[in-house]
Amino acid sequence: MAAKRYRNTKEISYYMCDRTHTLTLPMLINLILEVSGEQSDQLGLGEKVMEEKGYSWIILQYEFHISKFPGNKEKIEIETYATEYNKLFCYRDFIVRDEAGTELIKIHSTFALFDLEKRKMARLPEEIVAPYEAEFTKKVKRTPKPTELDEETARSQPFHVRYFDIDTNQHVNNSKYLDWTLNTLGGAFLTEHKLVYANVKYDKEVHENQMIQSLVSIEKTKDKTITAHKIRTEGVANCSASFEWKLQS
Repeated sequence: MAAKRYRNTKEISYYMCDRTHTLTLPMLINLILEVSGEQSDQLGLGEKVMEEKGYSWIILQYEFHISKFPGNKEKIEIETYATEYNKLFCYRDFIVRDEAGTELIKIHSTFALFDLEKRKMARLPEEIVAPYEAEFTKKVKRTPKPTELDEETARSQPFHVRYFDIDTNQHVNNSKYLDWTLNTLGGAFLTEHKLVYANVKYDKEVHENQMIQSLVSIEKTKDKTITAHKIRTEGVANCSASFEWKLQS
């Protein structure tokens, strides 16, 4: 049985873009989650219904394969579908295309069900996963891990967690981690490089008024630059990420 697919068109607005008029990675995450939320609404499993059941979805990992980021005023189509699931994890893909139908970005993601009262992951009830018509598998998909941070060369930047960093799950919105990781690289680096691959793994919740440390180490080769990142609070790893960059042509 083929998984149910959902598509919607979005227009990139200026507030979603950086100084180069290009869509940012944190805003891309917000857009794809908006579209997956629309599919859930359509299937009768929107945010309000899930809350009434005592659950919400949380993201555990993203893997991005990027040919090109769209720019300001561009229209894009975002397609999404749940590919498969097991007792604990649900795997969902996203495809971002331009108006001509050219694939710009492919995203693999891993979701889990979160028990709002117990504040921990829950097993996936059939009534919640069945409407998406994803394939059941007993296997746990082994998504590649982000490149490890080089502790010896890493530099650190602190950030204070503010009220507007918190989402409806009562913890830091997952796109905010991307702000913290990317900001450690500085404007010159971000302007001179284009992102071609990203791997982001979420480990522990971050809450309001905590102070986080955003660490980065940089490895350069002839053809590319890899940046490894870690978000920590009080010595605990909350998020790991690695990005692959190429110089702007």
